[in-house]
Amino acid sequence: MAGGKETPRQKMIGMMYLVLTALLAMNVSKEVLDSFVLVDMGLRKTESTLDSKNNDTMGAFAAKSAANPEKTKPFKDAADEVVARSTELLEYIEELKARTMSVSHNANALKFGEGFEEYMVDGETVSLDAVDENGDAIITKKDENQENTSLLVGGAPEAPKETEWSAHELKLKLEAYRDYLKSIKFKEVTGKQWEVPPGLLSAIDKIFTYEDSEEADKIVKWETKNFFHNPLAAVIPVMTKLQVDVQNAQADMLSALLGGIEGKSYKFTNLVPLVVPQTSYILQGDTFRADVLLAAYDGTNPPKFYIDDKKWDGQDSTELTDVTDEMRLDVGSNGLGELKIASNQVGLGEHQFKGKIVYSGPSGDEDYSFYVPKFTVASPALVISPVKMNVFYRGLPNPVEISVPGVPADKLRPSISSGHSLTKDANGWVVKPGKGNEAVITVSAEMPDGSVVNMGKKDFRVKRIPDPVPSFAGKGPSDSTVPKGDMGVAAGVRAEMENFDFDVTVKVESFNMIFIRDGQVIEKVSNSNRVTEEMKANMKKVGKGQKLYIEKIKVKLPDGTTRQVANISLKVV
Repeated sequence: MAGGKETPRQKMIGMMYLVLTALLAMNVSKEVLDSFVLVDMGLRKTESTLDSKNNDTMGAFAAKSAANPEKTKPFKDAADEVVARSTELLEYIEELKARTMSVSHNANALKFGEGFEEYMVDGETVSLDAVDENGDAIITKKDENQENTSLLVGGAPEAPKETEWSAHELKLKLEAYRDYLKSIKFKEVTGKQWEVPPGLLSAIDKIFTYEDSEEADKIVKWETKNFFHNPLAAVIPVMTKLQVDVQNAQADMLSALLGGIEGKSYKFTNLVPLVVPQTSYILQGDTFRADVLLAAYDGTNPPKFYIDDKKWDGQDSTELTDVTDEMRLDVGSNGLGELKIASNQVGLGEHQFKGKIVYSGPSGDEDYSFYVPKFTVASPALVISPVKMNVFYRGLPNPVEISVPGVPADKLRPSISSGHSLTKDANGWVVKPGKGNEAVITVSAEMPDGSVVNMGKKDFRVKRIPDPVPSFAGKGPSDSTVPKGDMGVAAGVRAEMENFDFDVTVKVESFNMIFIRDGQVIEKVSNSNRVTEEMKANMKKVGKGQKLYIEKIKVKLPDGTTRQVANISLKVV
């Protein structure tokens, strides 16, 4: 039934129901009434068989629940509800049978609603051929069709009554039961939603259909066709047949639920152990972590693996839906998809992608979505550290690059020894040395499990900024001569850092200029970086071959100190 095809048992029930319908159109004779009795007996035997089958299925549920209660629970809860709903409906139809038997034998029962209990034994109605303790038939009015019509349909066949214990109420309860079965759905322990298989949905619709028919250009209600002025011996088998429908649907639904516990009986031919590391880069002090599992696959029908060609932002929770052949991965002999992502195709930075696995299940193609674990593409890093040159210069912002291979930058926690400062800006870390001749940078890192591990430390020397080199007329302390013309147009003394990687501006605050003329030493002072008028006047008197001395050159440096730098001695040429 779950596959939408009728079993031999169902075909037999259908044929018996066709015979019953044909007999309803014939003149009711004793032989015809006896035929109805035989039909009802056959249907009752089918009821008994289905009842045993359902009991066996629930026994299997109990065994699986004992072995794996967590996995079985959602399926067993649904099965228990199916049994409860089915039992409630079967008991209703059974009582409706008894009430119909009662009114057929006693018209007062229709008015007072009493006496139906005498037609029930242990919750079931007596059979049409049942006899009492004296051997007398209990059902004596098998051909009665007036009172049961009043109970079930009423006097207007075109508008069947809609009261309690009527054929209309019976139809509503059957349709409600049908809709309940079709609506069954729940979450499995894996988080996947279980729903009624399509084949079973179709079969349920086919069985629980109660449409009106058309006869001689006239609409005949379902209630009227089956229960209006039909003999009691024909009405009871109709109700029994409806009970068989309920039990049949119950049996197939329980079987579908039981099969769902074992993953719908998926076929696997191979098992392979897998070790999936959380990371392949382990730092000293950290812990190697991996998930170990047993994977199963069908070597005769491998799944299809797809990867989205668009980078996943890690925020959008929608699954990959549309897949193309261009997204499909190769599958190795071990049944695993071979994912290869070239770094030059994705660029630098962190990356994640969506994927989908399509495989053949018992109900056709099924799929699972997944996400590729985050990975980082980084430029090759070569670190060459000149040990003798690990120097911070006091008074300057010293840029420092701090990194640990395999650890994201936002997980690093660097610190510097007391007396110095370490701050972060848009370009990295910056050290501003204080007092003292040494600085130590210590780096810790936060691990994936939340622990903090010491990555080590590095020592640096702290030095003052080197002395700048002064110049006058383009000549410095290492020069010995200056052209008279260049000397005459020089505006003042400059000081610059030579062969120094930092961009440092030095200000000359004062200098002395010394002339020797006629054996007399003449010294002039400038309190800035520019030559004074007196200095200009004396320089005009300096002849070729004579010397000019620039001494006591004082400069202001970024570290706040004032220094006297090297003297300049030049012969005028």
